Amino acid sequence: MEAIFFLGRFHPLLVHLPIGFLILAILIEIYCSIFKIRINQSIINFTWFVAFFSSVLTTILGLLIAETGHYIDENLFMHKIFGLSLTAISFISWFLRLSIFSNLFSSSLKTLSNTAIIVLLTLTGHYGGNLTHGETYLVDYAPENIKELVIKKNKYVELEIDSVKVYDDLIQPIFNQKCVSCHNKEISRGNLNMDSYSNLLKGGSSGNPINKSEPRKSLLIKRITMPTSELKYMPPDGEPVSFDEIKTLIWWINNLDKSNEILASLKVDDDIKESLEMLYSLNFTEKQWFEKLLIEKLDESLVQNIDNNLFQIKYISDDKKFLSVKYLKKNVNISDIEKLEKVRRNIAYFTAKSSNLSNELIKGISSFENLVKLEIQNNNIDDESIKILQSLDNLEILNIHNTRITSKSIEVLKKFKNLKRAYVWGTSISRSEVEEFNSKEEKLKLIGGS
Repeated sequence: MEAIFFLGRFHPLLVHLPIGFLILAILIEIYCSIFKIRINQSIINFTWFVAFFSSVLTTILGLLIAETGHYIDENLFMHKIFGLSLTAISFISWFLRLSIFSNLFSSSLKTLSNTAIIVLLTLTGHYGGNLTHGETYLVDYAPENIKELVIKKNKYVELEIDSVKVYDDLIQPIFNQKCVSCHNKEISRGNLNMDSYSNLLKGGSSGNPINKSEPRKSLLIKRITMPTSELKYMPPDGEPVSFDEIKTLIWWINNLDKSNEILASLKVDDDIKESLEMLYSLNFTEKQWFEKLLIEKLDESLVQNIDNNLFQIKYISDDKKFLSVKYLKKNVNISDIEKLEKVRRNIAYFTAKSSNLSNELIKGISSFENLVKLEIQNNNIDDESIKILQSLDNLEILNIHNTRITSKSIEVLKKFKNLKRAYVWGTSISRSEVEEFNSKEEKLKLIGGS
């Protein structure tokens, strides 16, 4: 077996020999044909013989290296077929040029065989290059207009980080491209299936590929970072796992327990952000709330029809899509809230302080699905009200000071999707609880405390 490994590795060294002689032989004949130059036929025959003989030698070495199992069978198949075909055509071209058969080899037949050789050389080289460098090697640094024609657009270009799942959208694609062809349900080399998170964690013959306590010592990381000359280097052929992909995989193992979470929920260091931006064109620049909310321009007549003795309404965007609404009376009721039904999607700021709010009224306010800022301080609301408001996915600022909420609401506030600040002065939440919470949380800050 070691002799096979040794000899097979000469294949890449000798592969250029038949390429050079085949092209040389064809160019000599084309040159002689164009300029009507007669050349000793034995020179041409010898050139074709060397081309054929070096093709045979290169093919034998190629078959030997294929036997090492270091290449994926389905990727190797086309390269092998075209290589063998090229050797066969090279033999025919040399054999029919011998003086005793030259009368059988017409000019049109020569043109046909030469064309076939050029096509086969191109295809064999293409599939051979794919084995060692990956399918996009030639166009990785091509102008963008050329790359767009060849490389499929990244599906993440239009996605926001709050819609990208850590494992499904960032990790599994790497495995699909570099690993799954050898580690799947049908072909599970080393008894390892990498086509899903659950199958990966089952491990294979060599054990669990993931070492959460020491990510860099994970079998997975070792195999993709060892020297390419090693027999156990992965992937066995095609484009190696890139530096950015390796960084991403190590980061993922460090966050293994968050594999099924959304990327926006994780703390991502700047160097990992750079890698994810490079791999998936993700944009980590946080958008302003008005950039994230996609709604139609408001019909101004709907605003004009709302009683201005009940509500003070202002436009807070130049395109008149978003409204700031302030309740002006002391005792709000359900019918008042219902008057805002036709503009509820456009309400971004809502204020109803000292308005005798109840949980029933809070349910009405929670229908304002695009609320970004809510001020309901000095009301008789409690922990149940906070649970109701949790449905407001776009809420960033919540003022609930001087209300009846307790420390029970702290855990609920933590579950708000986009909440950044909550004012809790004058509640039963203590200052020490606020300080403890803020020391542990980065996304949400509590302000106040009794």
